[in-house]
Amino acid sequence: MSVDPTILAASAGASSAAAIPSGVFLALLLLAAICGGAAASIVRVPRVVGYLVGGVVLRWGVLTLLEQRHEEDAAAALADEAALAVRAVKTLALGLVLFSMGAVFEASHLRRVGARLWKLCLCEHVAVGLLVAILCLCASLAFGAGGGAAAIVMALLLACVALETAPTATTIVLREYDAKGPMGDTILTMTAVNGAMAIISFHVLFVVFGAAGLIDSGAGARGMLWLDLLSTTLGSAAVGLVTGFALSVAYAKLSQAEFILVFLTVLLGLSGGGSYLAAHFNLSLNYLLTCLCAGAVFSNITMDQEPFQQAVRIFGSPVFAAFFVLAGYELHVGDLAAMGWVGAAYVAGRLVGKVAGPWLGVRWANGPRAESRRRLGLGLLCQAGVAIGLADFAATHWGTRTAEGFVSDPMATTFKSIVLGAVVVFELLGPVALKHVVVASGEVKAISLMRRRRPSTAEGDSVLQLKWEALLRLLGFGEARKAADPQSLQTRHIMRTNARLLRAGATIDEVLQFVESSAFNHFPVVDDDGAYVGMIHFSDLRDLIYDPALRDLVTAADIADADSPSVPADTSLAGLLEVFGRTDFGSLAVVDAAGGGRVVGLVEQRDLLRTLNRPAAAG
Repeated sequence: MSVDPTILAASAGASSAAAIPSGVFLALLLLAAICGGAAASIVRVPRVVGYLVGGVVLRWGVLTLLEQRHEEDAAAALADEAALAVRAVKTLALGLVLFSMGAVFEASHLRRVGARLWKLCLCEHVAVGLLVAILCLCASLAFGAGGGAAAIVMALLLACVALETAPTATTIVLREYDAKGPMGDTILTMTAVNGAMAIISFHVLFVVFGAAGLIDSGAGARGMLWLDLLSTTLGSAAVGLVTGFALSVAYAKLSQAEFILVFLTVLLGLSGGGSYLAAHFNLSLNYLLTCLCAGAVFSNITMDQEPFQQAVRIFGSPVFAAFFVLAGYELHVGDLAAMGWVGAAYVAGRLVGKVAGPWLGVRWANGPRAESRRRLGLGLLCQAGVAIGLADFAATHWGTRTAEGFVSDPMATTFKSIVLGAVVVFELLGPVALKHVVVASGEVKAISLMRRRRPSTAEGDSVLQLKWEALLRLLGFGEARKAADPQSLQTRHIMRTNARLLRAGATIDEVLQFVESSAFNHFPVVDDDGAYVGMIHFSDLRDLIYDPALRDLVTAADIADADSPSVPADTSLAGLLEVFGRTDFGSLAVVDAAGGGRVVGLVEQRDLLRTLNRPAAAG
């Protein structure tokens, strides 16, 4: 909801006393995140959806309280002012996600997926762009929303915005369910490409339309459009390259604590610097594109990044939670009614294009597990940050300048309402669809789909009772109770079902190709019936690589270590830990508990240790 500046000015005298303190508002955001996350866990939807709904409810509550003391418009202005006071949360969250997402452009990853990636992205972009542009133009002409050149301009700009996939929502959903496999990797990579393509194509078209006189960008501003395009695209990429290089040097020289301070300072500085350039020089450095490029450079030239990535996941969790609650708080629910037929055409075109485009791309690429990647497009529906930024850009650059200031073109206002209304739809629909995609692809462990509860004791004691008894023991009352075994889970709950299996007759070249594309470090071999033959380890391959005489003689069955143990799916976690203790392997094949030796998954030792550590960490 946009608020007239005069309303803000009229309420300025009372805002110092009536506006919500930023510390209180941030606490309310986190409280809404806790409640929304718990509700999402109960109904088994991604927590992102719970956070967004929590933000919508929070805004309703804040407006209800403020309207008891102020007029409706003034209350809305004060509610918006509270969100502006914590805008650094949005900056940090977007910067963290885009910087981390830059890792998908790591050179070895691109070499592995590049041949398929460009086909998938090309089909997606063509399908989405054509469908959105054609449907929006037809709706505009058929239902009187506007005609002529202005309708064509809006349809093409909407097509550019439709390409974007929200990086933050996508990343957080994949992390929540610990999705691991080719589907998740492909979705993340395409999300990064989609965001960059949406930004670049939108600004290129905007400049072309401005130069052709189809867009009125304000008196005297047309000559700056080309410079603005260069700064938004090449300028952002160049700043990102320099930033990524500088951060890599700092990472090598500083301790982790010192580097995190530098890193956060750089993220906030990039955002502030971009705002300064836009305000004083009418130049735009795209913050998201800059962070993406910086992350790509950092991931390619920096060694031992895992400690930093782990730290980001820890301190970024409350930032991301607050970000999505704030996104829900600022969702323009009212714009759903203002979308009209053109907005409905945009939603329908983007939905169909996102599903059909990748499906066609999968058939063209003919990649592995193509049957599961037909769901790929459903994982690309989320839309938020980049789309909102492009809509704001259009509203502030498409119009005329008068003595009173800049006045947006009516088509620009309609454009922004359509985009903001569509964001409401796709931010609620997208995370749920993404969860369905990765679960159906077998890249999510069963335990990740369970309600997030700490295990209780075998006697069924509640957490409250256990903590009360612990307090009594601390104070010297009561006797320590005999510890009960908290393990009620089985191997089937933590195994990964998306593990690809090597056929026993695979040649050494096929084995090496399989190893290169696998997300795991151990490779189970099965016979024609799917029964377990053995496990191939990296050590089994080293000698063969340097012995050409053997390369053409051996198969996967010859290489596999037949003595590598497997475990039935119903093995307890204690029994699984005992098996790992007798071996030096990081992964074990999981076979059907009913017998027959058919491989049904792969269990990693780190997943076992993480699961067993949860009760200890909670205690």
